[in-house]
Amino acid sequence: MNSATPRALLIKGALVLTMDSALGDIAHGDVLVEGKRIAQVGAALAAPPDAEIIDGRGMILIPGLIDSHTHMWQAPLKGLGVGLWGTPDYQKHVFPLREKFTPVDMHDACFAAGTEMLDNGITTVLDFCHNTMTPAHAEESIAAHQRTGQRVLFSYGMLGGFSTLAADHPWRLAQVRELAAGLGSDSLVQLGLALGSLEYSGLDLVRTEIELGRALGLPMTFHQNPPAQIRQLGEAGLLGGDLLPVHANLAADDELEMLAACGAGISFTVEGEFGGGRAMNIIGRAHRAGVTPSLGIDIPSRVALDLFAQMRLTFQVMRAEEALAERITGRWPLARHPGTPHAEPRHMLEYVTVNAARAVGRGHELGRIAPGFLADLVLLSTGPYSMSLGDPAAHVAFQSTPADVDTVIVDGVVRKREGRLTALDRSDAAHATRRVRERVLGVRSVA
Repeated sequence: MNSATPRALLIKGALVLTMDSALGDIAHGDVLVEGKRIAQVGAALAAPPDAEIIDGRGMILIPGLIDSHTHMWQAPLKGLGVGLWGTPDYQKHVFPLREKFTPVDMHDACFAAGTEMLDNGITTVLDFCHNTMTPAHAEESIAAHQRTGQRVLFSYGMLGGFSTLAADHPWRLAQVRELAAGLGSDSLVQLGLALGSLEYSGLDLVRTEIELGRALGLPMTFHQNPPAQIRQLGEAGLLGGDLLPVHANLAADDELEMLAACGAGISFTVEGEFGGGRAMNIIGRAHRAGVTPSLGIDIPSRVALDLFAQMRLTFQVMRAEEALAERITGRWPLARHPGTPHAEPRHMLEYVTVNAARAVGRGHELGRIAPGFLADLVLLSTGPYSMSLGDPAAHVAFQSTPADVDTVIVDGVVRKREGRLTALDRSDAAHATRRVRERVLGVRSVA
């Protein structure tokens, strides 16, 4: 893909939600991009002579949306997981299909997922790739990510075949070292590590993975499903701000204190967790404890590649949990009092920008619209029926949908303009999905 950047790009007249406490929201704001980074943010900025101008009047400019946990290989399996009932259903009907995916299938699946996510305003994703069944699976996944122009933290999955975890460990570690040496620090595709689950791999293998990740300076993430695993890692001296737990629905308060003490966050995949019957008060408890929440889509086999939907659902789930606590303590009907309600609409946009940037190890240069930050930006149309009243972040979280994504910029390059992808074709992504379905499932799409 052509990665050449314009000499300058000026977005003019938008309502700019910088997500930066020093800059705030700027009505009729301008953002000047030079190369890959934001040069200036303000009002009535002068355009350099050779600048490309994007008219943002009547639109909202936000940082690019960041998904902190998705298994992108599952995108062609859309719909298979919709009616799942608990983890056993997932492990019976969806997860085993990974063994049927060839490296070519991984390429097609990741390409399809990345294209759709970019189209939907998701400029960065942590791809938790727990389908690296061979070295070629990882290589083809990375090659697909490099085609799309999306910013990807490719989190190399250490969980392979359950019966060969220990036997496969050496070649997986060796490939991680090789990939870490080959992916440059300026590449849109960066390497991370998706640790083997403690319940399958055991502490010794996971310890080796964490030690390697730290030696290579890689962000790391892990599924936290059974209780007490955060405490187990803490007691083993392995917790750190470079470790991102996912789900953690059963985390105890002392485990949240451990995470807060080391500056860690948690990635919540609310639609899958809530629909799967998990305990959901964890999000509010984590936020109050200083453990920064971020959001992920998780399994595209069940959930749409849509972070706007995740923001809406997360807010309602958090408010419902707070209301339940009020009823239990006898405070009914609901009335505001200090500290309650805690969840506010703007928090949702923070979860998929500022907090998610920290979750993927890029909090110093992603998630905000501020000078020096990488130019990952999304312009949202406010539609024909007018802007919401009140906090504009609430409009983004509650009124916006992927259909409102007008312009997408990644690394200073315009990837979508006036509702159309600039260097990718939606039909190519659709064809890739069909190919995977034919090879893996033996079925042809009806459309």
